[in-house]
Amino acid sequence: MTAPQTSYTDRVEALAPLRRRHDVLRDIAIWLILLVATLTLASVAVSTSEVIGPATLPWWPAQNLSLHVTAGMVVAPLTAVAVLAAASRPAAARMSWNTLLVVSYLASITWSAALHTNVEPTTMSTATPGARSAIALLVSFTGSEAGLAITVIALSCLAVPLTLVAVKSVSGPVAARALAPLLILGPWAAWATLGIDGIAAAACAAVLACGAVVSERKVKRADAFWGAAAAGGLLGIAALLSYGAAWFAVSLLCLYFARRRPTQILVSAAAALAVLGLAAAAGSSWPYGLVDTYNAAIGEIAAHPGQLWWLALMPALVCVACGPAIVESLRRFGTSTAWPLMIGPLLALMIAPLSGSNPERPEYGWIALCPWLIVAATAGTKRGKAVRVPLMTAATGACAAVILMYSG
Repeated sequence: MTAPQTSYTDRVEALAPLRRRHDVLRDIAIWLILLVATLTLASVAVSTSEVIGPATLPWWPAQNLSLHVTAGMVVAPLTAVAVLAAASRPAAARMSWNTLLVVSYLASITWSAALHTNVEPTTMSTATPGARSAIALLVSFTGSEAGLAITVIALSCLAVPLTLVAVKSVSGPVAARALAPLLILGPWAAWATLGIDGIAAAACAAVLACGAVVSERKVKRADAFWGAAAAGGLLGIAALLSYGAAWFAVSLLCLYFARRRPTQILVSAAAALAVLGLAAAAGSSWPYGLVDTYNAAIGEIAAHPGQLWWLALMPALVCVACGPAIVESLRRFGTSTAWPLMIGPLLALMIAPLSGSNPERPEYGWIALCPWLIVAATAGTKRGKAVRVPLMTAATGACAAVILMYSG
């Protein structure tokens, strides 16, 4: 007889939580280093460029040394604590899917409103004609600054439940539920409610949510056709609100390609072109507007070379605004089931010009990228696999957002 041996499986299972905790702490440390590097880079830009300063950096910590306590400074920490406490309870896992979407939406509204409500009633010179028309319509419809802020926040926060719908379709309900705290407490919420950019982000989320749902295997024939047409129509509307939304067409294409839906590719493309064609017939040509905006940006950079700082600042700011979850998400990109949702935003981050072309205020079109850059943080390689809710990661990002709000 031999002595009983200890199972290696037991040892591995015992070490797994420690290993996961070590990975989480490493990701948080990497993100904090990136945060410090971004603030340092911004300090150098402020001291060496006349067009980079507190007026163009609303998140800049040193722009106001006096502390004015506002209601948001109290509501934001309480909201973060409530979301994290609720997500850590077993009842959160038993919550119905529709209830989760509603609760996530309401919590996102509270978080966004607490962080920032100073909505700009104007658009930049580089905005699309559709964005100018949309903000003018909202201003006339709401009739007051408070009404405009509430409307923009309510529309912008639709990006949270729409992103959850897309992740559930692509990576399963477990990954979507685990992602909810990260989306609700995203640091990018401080920028999402500054104007039309947050609404454009919600439109981009609607494109991928619709495309993901209608391309599922159970959706066939007429439902698949009209669903793809709806996704294409939403893509056209999103492009009319933001030139950067065109990059989400790459994600939609990859999503259809991965699910072997060639017909839906053609239908969505035709629907998107039809929307842009109708806009052109009404006197708003999207391609000509894009060319004019590009030429204007080049001219602005030639007149103010200090704008080149935004080429380095904006990608760094995107990563900072995503929170620590972006580190794990980018590491899992190659093996995650959520890669079709990430490919378009990643290309936009690496290729699209992200520099602000207005010396007075930078562009915030990159807000639409943030939710999609972190979706792989909980989307594993197998659907239905157990996933730990990244509470520590969500808490770190929320704390950083609150600290920047207090110091800004």
